[in-house]
Amino acid sequence: MNQEQLRMRISHSLSVAVLTLVPVMASAQGTASTETAGLAPNTGLIDFGYLGTTVDGDGARYERYRDLRSGPYFGKLQLNREAKGWVMDLGADNIGRRDQRFDGTFVRPGKFKGYALWDQIPMMMSQTTQTLFTENLEGPEGVLTIADGLQSQVQAVPAALAPVFHSNAILFTTDSRRYIGRGGFEYIATPEFTIKSRVQYTDRQGVLPYGGSFGHSSLVEIPAPIDHRLTDFDAGAEYSRGAVMFRAGYVGSFFQNQETMVTYDSPFRLTDIAATPARGRNSLPPSNSFVSVNGTASVKMPARSRATAYVSVGQLKDAGDPLMPQTINTANPTLPLERDRVNGEARTTAINLTFVSRPTRYTDLNVRYRSYDYDNRTPVFTMAERVSYDNAPAAVAPITAQTEPFSVLRNTLDADFRVSALSFATAGIGYSRLEDERTHRIFESTTDNVIRVTFDSVGNGMFSLRSKFEHAERRGKGIEEGELDLVLIGEHPGMRHFDVAPRDRNRVTMLGSVTPNGMLSFNGSIAVGKDDYRLELPQTGIAPEDLFGLRDNRHVVGTFGLDAVPNDRVTFGASYSYEHYNALNRSRQANPGAEFVDPTRNWAAEGTDRVHSVMVTTGITKIGDKVDLQLSYDYNRARALYEYIAGAVPNRTLPEETVILTTLPPPEALPLVKSDLGRGTLDLMYALTAHIGVGVSWWYERYRVEDYTLDAEANPELARGQTVLLGYMYTPYTANSVWGRMVYRW
Repeated sequence: MNQEQLRMRISHSLSVAVLTLVPVMASAQGTASTETAGLAPNTGLIDFGYLGTTVDGDGARYERYRDLRSGPYFGKLQLNREAKGWVMDLGADNIGRRDQRFDGTFVRPGKFKGYALWDQIPMMMSQTTQTLFTENLEGPEGVLTIADGLQSQVQAVPAALAPVFHSNAILFTTDSRRYIGRGGFEYIATPEFTIKSRVQYTDRQGVLPYGGSFGHSSLVEIPAPIDHRLTDFDAGAEYSRGAVMFRAGYVGSFFQNQETMVTYDSPFRLTDIAATPARGRNSLPPSNSFVSVNGTASVKMPARSRATAYVSVGQLKDAGDPLMPQTINTANPTLPLERDRVNGEARTTAINLTFVSRPTRYTDLNVRYRSYDYDNRTPVFTMAERVSYDNAPAAVAPITAQTEPFSVLRNTLDADFRVSALSFATAGIGYSRLEDERTHRIFESTTDNVIRVTFDSVGNGMFSLRSKFEHAERRGKGIEEGELDLVLIGEHPGMRHFDVAPRDRNRVTMLGSVTPNGMLSFNGSIAVGKDDYRLELPQTGIAPEDLFGLRDNRHVVGTFGLDAVPNDRVTFGASYSYEHYNALNRSRQANPGAEFVDPTRNWAAEGTDRVHSVMVTTGITKIGDKVDLQLSYDYNRARALYEYIAGAVPNRTLPEETVILTTLPPPEALPLVKSDLGRGTLDLMYALTAHIGVGVSWWYERYRVEDYTLDAEANPELARGQTVLLGYMYTPYTANSVWGRMVYRW
């Protein structure tokens, strides 16, 4: 029995088991025993029918995380029962389908709570991908092969790649699935002492597109296998009495990957030569574990104050999987590796301290300190030679190459003080300081200082407002050694990485609502921000500290909406949102040497993204005392433009760039990236009796896209030259799903 047959049998068995409960629970309402006498009546719901779906185009995006195939549909089962002081709730959704879900809770109020969940989550990426690879069913897993005869044809005649692909590629579905099982309980042993525990098991299998290479000019996409398990467990106990509270806990996370390496044949040749291998490899995430213990103490203090401290200590280790060999190219002998295991290990320490106080009715104070230390203890790995893309080995000069175990120490202080002098207004000021110390980065440490001012007005019944202004400055230390590191890896010493580069940030956020009466309300929000990386050196006031990398970005996000309830049977809502994001990046087309200092080779890339979204919903209940109607529609329109600029940047020119010409050819303009997505839903339900209803539901979705990187026109040929692609693309589609439904309640 294969896995698909096993999954179908499990789904069928679960469906049958749930269906057998229906008459039992239904009969229980008419034959209540002495055990349930005097309790609230049992309740339940069944929602079932038939689903029909049509898709014009590749419907993978439409069904990305759900199963909308045509056929019988068991949408929902809900059972509620009370007996002998216990409350039981059982539920099931989409029974028998790939996205089915079962859950249940068992509660004895004030004493015990238990819960369980089984959830299946499919992920569909494409139904139109193609490949020459087949999995080696007779050999080890994670090995993708191409028929030797096809490799020989392309090796002998490279121009034969395209016809070989088109004649022999197989069509397959790129997808994966997650099975998640979760359970836990909370036991109140005494009013002061509580025990909690939770365990979750995740099983994921399928394939994902992965990139592979046999050199800088040879690219191949492969369907890399996914087969891993994740087990998460946590448990804790809490004791609270009077003004003090103590809590202790344990957390464990265990990741097991059955496929830590994928090996694949070359589409370009059958036999190895020193400059070109016949097979390639990619490493996949290694198996690993993380365990930690934690403790919390909290004490209530005078002046309506409380102090809380949390400490956690953990260890992260790999499972000891062997390293990939330097190369699998049989034409290239290599030096032995220093060791055959990574021996990855890290220690983590987290500390959270919190103090909250409201000394008077008009003021409150909130101070938080957080520290996180990721101490990477993985031994340094040294290599005297390097093999790139399984090609010929090359000696590492002038010194041996070493790995750089990344560690980080992060300290954060937040302090907020608010004053409520008026019953309808609150003003506050806050300060944050974020300190990061990183190993093996161009800055040894960075510090963010953030000041924020807030004003809220929420006490007025007709009007509310929340607003915040935030100014942040980030500065780095230790750049001199970092610039040397950049030179050693062939990057310009003026390059800055956006996550650590010095930066000024200003941001304003406002949210408000107006409710003129109980039937109508308006709401709106706006957020405007700018990050500026074009900082000047203090000693000169002219030269920019960061020459290349992200220079600045700006964003504007605004929303406006209204909600109306004309009467107790009609609801209406509408909203509009706008998002605008603009970013400027600078670089230089140059190799290490004299070209590094040639400003005439500067170029820039400016990206501008705009998104418009509209959503409308309405609901009408008890039409003729029999019909309920729900309607919704939302539309998203996205546009993105990426412009390449040679030489000085118009309207954003630094002083030293004003007279710079360019020796680069004029960049070719890229087409506008377009995306439009519209969704509509209709749900109509007619009540035949107080317990039975029939209805129809309709989902409509229309997607249109023009993207020069991943639409059908961008890659009309999946195999050409030294490139073989899978064909994972953004594909337009129009989809409709219609349900005929019956709902029975008791």
